[in-house]
Amino acid sequence: MTEPLGPAEVVEAINGARRVGDFDAALAYIAVESLDQGERVTREDWRRKWEAMRSGVEGLEITTEGSVVSGDWVANRYTVRGAHTGDFFGQAPTGRDFAITGMDMVRVRDGQLVEHWMVAEGL
Repeated sequence: MTEPLGPAEVVEAINGARRVGDFDAALAYIAVESLDQGERVTREDWRRKWEAMRSGVEGLEITTEGSVVSGDWVANRYTVRGAHTGDFFGQAPTGRDFAITGMDMVRVRDGQLVEHWMVAEGL
């Protein structure tokens, strides 16, 4: 029996699958029910969030700049880049390229994301 992935590996597996548009593979690393910003969400909620991000940003690229692991938590600093061509978390499209930075914290249990918190710059 193989050991479940640790927090940083789970985040990288999710991001890697999302990068190529394989949401099913990414969702396999998320618990059936989890917390996102303190709200109970399902895997389908995650899928809708990711689809909305991709539809609002042409050429969406999320780069993890650094990570720190503590127990079952991982904190990540990242940069989001793309062209703002559609709704992006309630922001009307500007048509401009952008790069924003943010941080998140992810808690992983048994190789699956169970909790997510994040803060990011505005567009």
